[in-house]
Amino acid sequence: MDRRKFLVAGAAAPATLAAPTIARAEAKHHWKLVTSLPKTLPGAGESSLRWAERITQMSGGELKIDVFGGGELVPAFGTQEAVENGTAQVYHGSGSWFAGRHLAHSFFTSAPFGATPDEMHSWMYYGGGQELLNEFTNPRGLQIFLGGGTSVQSAGWFKKEINSLDDIQGLNFRITGFGAKVMNKIGMNAAAVPPGEIFPSLQSGTLDGAEWVGPFNDLAFGFHKVMTHMYTPSFADIYGGIEYGINLDAWNALSDDLKTMIETASEAEANRNTSFYLKANMDALDKLREVEGLTIGTLPDDILQAASAASKEVMDEVAASDEFIGRLMDSYYGFVAKASSYKQLYEVPLSAARENHFG
Repeated sequence: MDRRKFLVAGAAAPATLAAPTIARAEAKHHWKLVTSLPKTLPGAGESSLRWAERITQMSGGELKIDVFGGGELVPAFGTQEAVENGTAQVYHGSGSWFAGRHLAHSFFTSAPFGATPDEMHSWMYYGGGQELLNEFTNPRGLQIFLGGGTSVQSAGWFKKEINSLDDIQGLNFRITGFGAKVMNKIGMNAAAVPPGEIFPSLQSGTLDGAEWVGPFNDLAFGFHKVMTHMYTPSFADIYGGIEYGINLDAWNALSDDLKTMIETASEAEANRNTSFYLKANMDALDKLREVEGLTIGTLPDDILQAASAASKEVMDEVAASDEFIGRLMDSYYGFVAKASSYKQLYEVPLSAARENHFG
């Protein structure tokens, strides 16, 4: 049986493959996957389990992948280093969490006023994004693939009403990546708090506010139990991407068939995870709208305007700091600007027309 034909057929199959139809093989490769998230976290956390299970099943057990949640094997934000040094073979997490190691990571997760999920996938697959990611990460011993995005995220949760730029001055606010740099510029104190520590930090008052993901994961984390105001949209986390980073030596040790399976599983998971979040976020927002005492609103214009100006400053500084980032930004924002122009003609008018249609 042609293995590549099997792979194409398998990509369209249901998530759970019938075990009797797959010839089991003794594992030639046994990998550890370390995720920065609780592996049972609905959505992004469960995505890592599905990715690992599908690859294990498609390979007939030739490649077996065990998943370890945040903090089980290595610290939540130490997963990338663990893969680089060979402690694990794969990490699963947001590139923005590794921005402190190199800012280029953030562009493949979210960047200020950047790409939506459909734009991000198009840039990665057809606009040169994957090639730039390989150029950046292969020399560091990593082979990285996208694993999907949560789409436009919530701007943040607060204990008080936010009416203007003045109201956020001096607040201790959880945010990562480029968003942290921008928020610092407009008067906040940004803190890169790991996911599992956000709720207790809000509850204790260590944080005055936080951004995490969107309605679905925010609801699951219980922010509405300790915060009274939720604002949208995030200017910084628009794709909200998750990635799978593979140790390059482990990657190179695989057969071409196994490499193709991983690439196919990653592309399928990027679509599956992104699709999941649209439905889950819509349903969760309905539930949040019913929470007594919770106010849901949009960020004041002066905050978005200040964030836009600060984002341009940050991007100029970043572009000047590194030749590769300069080329990366030209590619990324060039694609986003073209997509934005296209959508102004097609999708923005449609969105307004649909709003009128549904009343």
